[in-house]
Amino acid sequence: MKKIFFISFLLIWTAGPSSVFAQGSNYLGAVVASYERGFYNEVVINAQKALADTAVYTPSDMVYLRTYLAFSMVALGDDDQASAVFKAILISKPKLELNPEFVSPKIISVFKRAQLETAQSQGQSGVQAGMIFDKGKPQKYPCLWRTVLWPGWGQSYRGENKKGKILKRSALGIAAGLGALYLGTYLSHQSYLNATDPDAIGPKYDTYNAWYKTRNFGINLTISFWFYSALDIVLTD
Repeated sequence: MKKIFFISFLLIWTAGPSSVFAQGSNYLGAVVASYERGFYNEVVINAQKALADTAVYTPSDMVYLRTYLAFSMVALGDDDQASAVFKAILISKPKLELNPEFVSPKIISVFKRAQLETAQSQGQSGVQAGMIFDKGKPQKYPCLWRTVLWPGWGQSYRGENKKGKILKRSALGIAAGLGALYLGTYLSHQSYLNATDPDAIGPKYDTYNAWYKTRNFGINLTISFWFYSALDIVLTD
């Protein structure tokens, strides 16, 4: 995303007095801004205006424009047109793949369809559909080590964005809760050790003991959650 903004800035900076180049850079910047705000209709309008005069854009800029256009068309439910735009991208970038960690399964599905149809149109009709659709699928090991580091990361990496988000947020909540339990256990232990009143020692110990047991439960819960996230990667495709 930063690269897009950098390209937009570079186009504006090098445009000089030329109104044609200024207009081209403005379209590119408008496409990016509209997509960031979720104004997909505006993306389509500005991208199509930009693509009507391709002379002011580099080949890389054309890929970015068409990518935003295709993504927005999928968001608007126009899968056929999005597939056509993806095909135009694949003509210039035949090895292009979408990262499932950042791209929704819906968009990837339309993109894979475009990949298959492009391959068939270029005389590769003997290639099996399953081979094309599995081409960009991550292997288990890269997903596994990611989810071991942080639950949900591996799921997002292989395209399960919804599950990945749930696991990531749950892991964050569990980690924060475990940190609070460690702090409570430490403070209650110090309070118990510092107690000098015989009548206060017993209650303070009971408080510390309750925190201690709860902390141990939190540790077991955290380990179980991490294990579940890793096991989900191993056992599911």
